[in-house]
Amino acid sequence: MIVDRLFVYGTLRSGQPARPLVARHVARWEPASTTGRMVAFPLGYPGLVEDPTSRVVGELVWLEAATLAAALEELDAFEGDEYVRMLKPVQRQDGGEEVAWCYVLADEAAVTRGVPVPDGDWVRYAAGSQ
Repeated sequence: MIVDRLFVYGTLRSGQPARPLVARHVARWEPASTTGRMVAFPLGYPGLVEDPTSRVVGELVWLEAATLAAALEELDAFEGDEYVRMLKPVQRQDGGEEVAWCYVLADEAAVTRGVPVPDGDWVRYAAGSQ
């Protein structure tokens, strides 16, 4: 099965600083959420760890089929060793569910170096910390 969907929750979201990295590969997107716990790091980006009791707000992005491999390669390089790409269930606003790639922290202990983002919404958090 080829998965062409990506869940973005931080700097890759629409209007955020890293969006241009993925923008040319985006066929469409919509608001969505998934399970997890988010923290904000001092250098201005978030991280996500698995937590079935918490929600993270973000976007479900459909990547262009023609550039899917290139997009994932670029994103893997951008996220580096600090994150691992994994498949997660993502809830659309209409209640439907999709499976999408998501970058989660490779080392769950890294959350101790960040500040919790209680409502799981990076855009709201980043706007409030300016």
